[in-house]
Amino acid sequence: VMKRPIFRTALLVAVVAASACGQAAPRYMIYLHGRIVEDGGRLPTDSTFGVYQYDAILDSLRQGGFVVLSDQRPPKANSDSAATRVAAQVDSLVQLGVAPQEITVVGFSKGGWIAVLASSRLQNPAISFVFMGACGPWTNDAPDLHVAGRLLSLYETSDSLGVSCAPMLARRTPGSAAREVALDVGLGHGTFFQ
Repeated sequence: VMKRPIFRTALLVAVVAASACGQAAPRYMIYLHGRIVEDGGRLPTDSTFGVYQYDAILDSLRQGGFVVLSDQRPPKANSDSAATRVAAQVDSLVQLGVAPQEITVVGFSKGGWIAVLASSRLQNPAISFVFMGACGPWTNDAPDLHVAGRLLSLYETSDSLGVSCAPMLARRTPGSAAREVALDVGLGHGTFFQ
């Protein structure tokens, strides 16, 4: 977990180094884990859904070529405060010269709700957001909630905790693009545990 001044310095070094070497600018992903990690640590187990493989998820995202940023939230973390922090991270990247098109925010479950809030605050149609098992009455029945960006919702049809984001996506900010994919693997909320 990096503190903000170190975070900004590390990002600046990465951006400058990539530019100096003539390499393409890196793509950044901010990954927001589910609440189970807040409550149970980096390798928590749910009696129904199995082991949440937080570090393995981060490793797989890095293998996709992303610079992955992910903080483990403390127990009972406030979603609004976490969304403010994510929005500040995105703003820091942009201020350091990272193109918004090179930034993706991915969130699962409570992390997905935090990503929704961050999208609504940032209102930048060029930033990508992936909401996984993130929606429910808290998003779909909130008429004042307007997400913005290149939006992808993923949900498992057997999941009673995270359902379709279609009502929320229909209220997206003009200039935003949205797509939703319904998965049918039968693992409920555990679909996104690995």
